[in-house]
Amino acid sequence: MKSFLTKTFAIFLLLGIVSCSKTDLRQYDALQQLNAVESLNDPYLLSSILTQTCLFYQGMNFGTTQLPGAVQFTERNFQGGDNYYNGFRQPVNDMYSAMSTLEFINSAISLSTARNSMSHVGIFTTFRVALFEFMTAFYGDVYYSQALQGRQGILYPKYDHQADIYKGLLKELETAATNISTGTDVISPTYDLMFAGDKTQWLKFCNSLKVRLLIRESSKLSDIGAQLTTAASQPLLGTGDMNASIAYVGTTTTNSWIGGPNGNWGVPSDEFDRRRPSKTLVDTMLYLQDPRVPVWFAPVEKPWTTNPALDGVPFSTTDPNGFTYSSTWEYLNMSDVEGVAKYASYITDVNQVYVGFIAGMPGDSQTGNGNYDFAHAGNVGNFKVSKFGQLFEQSAHPLLTAQVMNVDEVQFNLAEAAANGWISGSADSYYRAGITASLTRWGVSAGAISTYLAQSSISLPGDKAGQLGKIALQKWIAHFTVADEAYLDLRRTKLPNIFNEGNLFAYPFPLRYLYPLNESGQNIGAYTAGVATLVPATDNQFSKMWLLQ
Repeated sequence: MKSFLTKTFAIFLLLGIVSCSKTDLRQYDALQQLNAVESLNDPYLLSSILTQTCLFYQGMNFGTTQLPGAVQFTERNFQGGDNYYNGFRQPVNDMYSAMSTLEFINSAISLSTARNSMSHVGIFTTFRVALFEFMTAFYGDVYYSQALQGRQGILYPKYDHQADIYKGLLKELETAATNISTGTDVISPTYDLMFAGDKTQWLKFCNSLKVRLLIRESSKLSDIGAQLTTAASQPLLGTGDMNASIAYVGTTTTNSWIGGPNGNWGVPSDEFDRRRPSKTLVDTMLYLQDPRVPVWFAPVEKPWTTNPALDGVPFSTTDPNGFTYSSTWEYLNMSDVEGVAKYASYITDVNQVYVGFIAGMPGDSQTGNGNYDFAHAGNVGNFKVSKFGQLFEQSAHPLLTAQVMNVDEVQFNLAEAAANGWISGSADSYYRAGITASLTRWGVSAGAISTYLAQSSISLPGDKAGQLGKIALQKWIAHFTVADEAYLDLRRTKLPNIFNEGNLFAYPFPLRYLYPLNESGQNIGAYTAGVATLVPATDNQFSKMWLLQ
């Protein structure tokens, strides 16, 4: 996996400007600017598509708090509507963002087909499938067969039924795999920011995406076992393979991790301080003695202690990546009736260095473990709840990547399939491979991985329900910073059962995104037909699309 290239971003910006129009790369543009268009050769197209697609995914997965909040990875310490799913109440325009990149991808497919660059066509088609699948998985029926045909006069495309979209996408992946395998064009190791020109890795990614789609619609397929058995027999992302992700450079807003000094949150900014790890996530990982805890989370700045001898005692912590933290114990006198009563309803954790913000609580720093000092960071700080670790304040770091799919997801999907009896093989082996891949991805040593896997709390039980529960739990943890997949898995399996954590018992879990507002105004016929397939037939976050019916 390679970092973004400076010239890649020059092309990305150029095409980003053009792609705002429905008619980008039109024929008359190609005729008038023939030399310019021909200079957009396959390597440039590949690097630009990788950049756009990966940044789109990472923007959803960590750039906002809508999905990270919904899956209890992130809680807001200030302005906390996403702590209880508020963002799902409004129309979401991510469909248009995906379509903008899809427009570019379709143009790249056409250009590469004309040059007989069929391996590139297969790769571009793989990303086309990933983005269309995102659209239908989050919204329901969307345009697909008539999408992006403005030049053919289709300005208001129909919505295809979700079942038909998945059939079409699976067929596209079969063609993509054939094109990647049989194409004779060379994938540039310089411009292939994901797999450094390795066609085998691209084929594995394409096949692994097919497994993702089959798992997603598994409840709707009567022959899911046969289809998954065939898919699992193909080369898939596994131990030792690279993840489908790209690294950050950290020099500009575009090529930087979002939380760093050069990221989209900007500097100076309170945004990093306003986001805290969920108590659900922190407590689960502490219980499991998960070695990713000090990688992801910072020690509390002023942790409570019931030991008066520790009052005011400072201590320092250095995490596995060499980042250092300073903390000071603060005595909580449980015999002080008045003092304890003042904060009793808020204090959740004492004698604990890592503490999460309780799920479903309003974005008020006082509700975070009895915090009382509002002078810090413009009243958005909290000395009693962990921040995310300093790793996530870097503009670039080897552990920070823009991700589309990781090896651990693939192995957990296979573990679920094996536990359900859909494929042969050991669910336990796939499960442990998934855990190992995730821990390795976050820099955990081989020795620490062995220790973690040896715990009885990690072992799979003998019953199917118990196996599926533990597989889902570990997959949920592994999806940290990949919140879109965590959300879709929670929605599909209801596992792990975290829906009543904290205050969330009062809020039903949202099932979909609302269509963008322009759809009900400018594409009313298609919109109306799409809404009619929901149950109930209402464009809200609780209506069930075909996948969930």
